[in-house]
Amino acid sequence: MAISSQCPYCLEVHVTQAKKAGASKAQIAEAVMVAAGLGAGAAVTHGTMAVRIFDEA
Repeated sequence: MAISSQCPYCLEVHVTQAKKAGASKAQIAEAVMVAAGLGAGAAVTHGTMAVRIFDEA
C-alpha cells in the first residue's frame, strides 16, 4: 500500500519494519512488482526507493 499510495514516510516505516521482521530484499522487490502489476502508477520508482531503504536499514 505504501508503494501504491506513493507515501515516502509510510514506505520508510513499512520497509524498515519488514526487514526487522525478517523480510528479504527479494520479498520487498516482489511486493514492488505486485504493486506495479496492479497499476500503481509510480510503483517502480518508489520500489527502487524501498530497496534503497532496505539496504540502509
